[in-house]
Amino acid sequence: MDGTGSARAGSKRRTDGKPSGRPARAPSLTEQVYQRLKSEILSCRLEPGQEISEAELAERFEVSKTPVREALAALRQERLVQTFPRRGYQIAPITFGDMNELFDLRTILEAGAGELACEQITEDELAQLRELAVVAYEKDEVPTIEAFIAANREFHLAIARASRNERLLGVLTRQIAELERFFYLGAQLRDVNSETNTDHVEIVDALAARDRAKVRELMIRHNDVTRQGLFQALATSRQFGSIRL
Repeated sequence: MDGTGSARAGSKRRTDGKPSGRPARAPSLTEQVYQRLKSEILSCRLEPGQEISEAELAERFEVSKTPVREALAALRQERLVQTFPRRGYQIAPITFGDMNELFDLRTILEAGAGELACEQITEDELAQLRELAVVAYEKDEVPTIEAFIAANREFHLAIARASRNERLLGVLTRQIAELERFFYLGAQLRDVNSETNTDHVEIVDALAARDRAKVRELMIRHNDVTRQGLFQALATSRQFGSIRL
């Protein structure tokens, strides 16, 4: 996790970095439903194209329809849920066109973030990246896939964080979240441990050497390899029929 994830992360901080002494506000019902739904969508426990209803979700989460409706509205803004008059809601399908657009954007953002990080990254941040770079999973074990996806997400965001550009970090955070469903599907269909670990270790080595050109080259190659592997795995799979060209 990042440097702010200390044992005192539950208390609010003042601008000088010291705890304010006030406990963090408990999440509202809407926030709780939103987080649960988003997690299920990104991990494909709610599959792309699956239809859902307010009544069904309210019963499952043991809440009224209001927080469910508000959570679904937020997820629609993030393009993870679609609404249809008189039909209700559908988990947004995913397409190869979506994947290509997202990877194009990710490549541009991460190549730049990596170059900026070369100038700013600390030894502590490099040590954290080395730990994240070698996290592995078992293809048939969902908990290890979830841990792997989380480590992959944090690896890429840690590099963006090291760029010291908060706007870049914010955009990349949202972009990686949109791609996360593809990562879950891909990890279930093929073993990407060696490919991912090798690329990540090379990226960390280039960051440690402060080699901007090498980091840019590796980021672009890593994204291209990941994109092609996902495309081939999804195009030949019969397991997920909701993915469209």
